[in-house]
Amino acid sequence: MSSKTSMLFVVILTAGPAVLPAIVEGQVPGDESERVFQLPWGEPDLQGIWTSATLTPLERPGQQSEKLQLTDEEVRSIEQQSEERRADSDGKSAPGSVGGYNQVWLDAGTQIVEDRRTSLIVDPPTGVIPWKPSAKVESDREQARYGVGPFFSWVDLDTGERCITDGLPNMVPLQPYNMNLQIFQTPGEVVMLHEMYHELRVIPTEPRPLTGIKQWTGEARGYWDGDTLVVETGNFADRSSAYWSAPWRASRPSLGIVERFTRIDSETIDYSFTVEDPLSFTQPWTATAPMTTNHASRGVTSGQLWEYACHEGNHAMINVLSGARAQEAAAVP
Repeated sequence: MSSKTSMLFVVILTAGPAVLPAIVEGQVPGDESERVFQLPWGEPDLQGIWTSATLTPLERPGQQSEKLQLTDEEVRSIEQQSEERRADSDGKSAPGSVGGYNQVWLDAGTQIVEDRRTSLIVDPPTGVIPWKPSAKVESDREQARYGVGPFFSWVDLDTGERCITDGLPNMVPLQPYNMNLQIFQTPGEVVMLHEMYHELRVIPTEPRPLTGIKQWTGEARGYWDGDTLVVETGNFADRSSAYWSAPWRASRPSLGIVERFTRIDSETIDYSFTVEDPLSFTQPWTATAPMTTNHASRGVTSGQLWEYACHEGNHAMINVLSGARAQEAAAVP
């Protein structure tokens, strides 16, 4: 288990004002069949606290390389095995490990996505990231050293362990907790507050030039395509030299991301994203990760969003680096 799971965090309750959606004239309050999810100024209403937690992996596992969908029996088996692994691992640590969170702190989700897909990636049809060969070699190398080291300095810990960011898109599960997103709206802007790292995105939906200030999570501009919010993010800072446990999300100038949010009923947003980087991938690729306000249907905790008060240089980082120095000293004859 990485040092990320042994960090100490403080939580602070956050809340914000809600703007109620409009109701069709003549509609009986509470009648969801006729409800229009529209704000008073005419834009579709995406507000709420959403989760994308799921057992469905981003990429299709090798043993399912030719399989687009799981059977009902396979879904039940995967979900049952996941439950058994959680129960078996609760409070246990590997020999020599300092341990980490037990299950009370973890909130990974307990369900496969409703359409039983074997991957969140829907294009290319293989369900895997279409890496260029050289970029794939580099990605595999980086992932292999996650949680292993060597740890010569703080830059040898990944950007998540350093409490900076896991990169975008942040509605794809990388960690077994904090997969919640709160959306607020005002005329001309959509605000997305992600629970992990307390990451905030303020997205203009009216024409506004880019600032030219390159950022770890890029600079986003949005617009409405009918009932769909389209968010285009670019202007990423060059942070490719940092260590990213998921290299496809590394901040780099060649990266571009297009996200689409469409509310289809009272508790569901169809969410998809397309990633493009001609230096890393042979083609743009797309994944879908349905979001819901019905947290119980995903087996995760409901309620208000809490601050993930992670900060660079906390106890875990100090302990990882001092432990590495102790190992080096012990190895000297």
